[in-house]
Amino acid sequence: MSRALGPRNLEARQLVDVLTSDHDTSAPTPIDPSITPIDWLLGPAAIYTSRTRLIGDLGRLLVARGLPLMRFTAFLRTLHPQATGYSVIWYRDVEQPQALRILRGMEDTEAFRRSPLPLIFEGAAGIRRRLDIADENFDFPVLEDLKAEGMTDYVAMPLVFSDGLINFVTWCSDRPGGFSTDALSELWEMLPALSLRLEVMERRALTEQLMRIYLGRQTAERVLSGQIIRGRAESIRAAVWYSDLRDFTMLSDRLDRDIIIALLDAYFEAAVQAVEERGGEILKFLGDGMLAIFPADENSGAEGDEAACRAALAAARDTVTLIRALNTRRLQHDKPTIEYGIALHLGEVGYGNIGGPERLDFTVIGPAVNLVSRIEGLTRVLGVRVLASADFAETVHETLTPMGEHPVKGLSRPVTVFAPSDLL
Repeated sequence: MSRALGPRNLEARQLVDVLTSDHDTSAPTPIDPSITPIDWLLGPAAIYTSRTRLIGDLGRLLVARGLPLMRFTAFLRTLHPQATGYSVIWYRDVEQPQALRILRGMEDTEAFRRSPLPLIFEGAAGIRRRLDIADENFDFPVLEDLKAEGMTDYVAMPLVFSDGLINFVTWCSDRPGGFSTDALSELWEMLPALSLRLEVMERRALTEQLMRIYLGRQTAERVLSGQIIRGRAESIRAAVWYSDLRDFTMLSDRLDRDIIIALLDAYFEAAVQAVEERGGEILKFLGDGMLAIFPADENSGAEGDEAACRAALAAARDTVTLIRALNTRRLQHDKPTIEYGIALHLGEVGYGNIGGPERLDFTVIGPAVNLVSRIEGLTRVLGVRVLASADFAETVHETLTPMGEHPVKGLSRPVTVFAPSDLL
């Protein structure tokens, strides 16, 4: 069990994820105890990109300067669909700090309500509890856990960002008698510099997180690297995916809005999971439709095309499996089942920015995108879940069942389509 949460916080542990993305395993930075924490935060720490690295090295610096610091935590509130904030916990005798993501719902737990957090968030200037005094008020359950770890003093301080958002830090000492007045003064005077440094890092991380959430990982990386000029696109080869729900308009008229939203979320959760786990990139949601690509390795030629098609077909199979299980559960709860179609194609697409001067969309365009959307419409006509174009079928190197030639809107010649035999 992690010392960071303690045995009294079992309820809270269910709403915590251990983060690995912010874990820095590089060699420790040399610490110069002659530099003040404020000067360090405003100077050398400007190059840091990892919150765990910053907290870890700041803890080491404070100890090197003689502060009797055993434990140091920082909690940062954030804007995220799943998380209410992030916490970094540093112990003097542990090599690497631990980064935790605090999931939404934590504020509704008894563990949160009985912690110092609500008081800090409501504007308390600070909280101190001596843990080595017999008659001290142990009004927070976490104090018992910290005392059992050998802590003698606990201090919580607000960490206020420039927009007024209140975060917090905690300091624990294992020195007999706890923190001295001078030590507490040094920690307090350092807070504005620590707040500034963490706010810069948090805003940068938040930008990257939200761009990945709303644009997709690969597209977000391109935008962050500077590919933001309107009208500039590159030609890439990719397996293109388009999927859509069936009878969505009818369901929207018949069912309550919240039921429809829940159905959409359930469908997209399954499809997105399948696509992303196979290396695909979700480009956009079009109402009840989803457009994605599986880029081919441009240096691998035919092998790259085949790999992209195999990944897309595997994702389609995964989606069918996931939604089949989901529909079984929905039927058990008397909920409408999810009916859908998936189309797959291989071709060249234009990948880049289109839109107005102040509102751009990073997406794919071209005949390949138009064709895959038309093929998806045939899944309903033919009564199948998954259909692939001839180009896709020839490349995937798997025997697919011919489903005939069919006219589609916008094309003068009929389109030949194929279906995976195991999904018929």
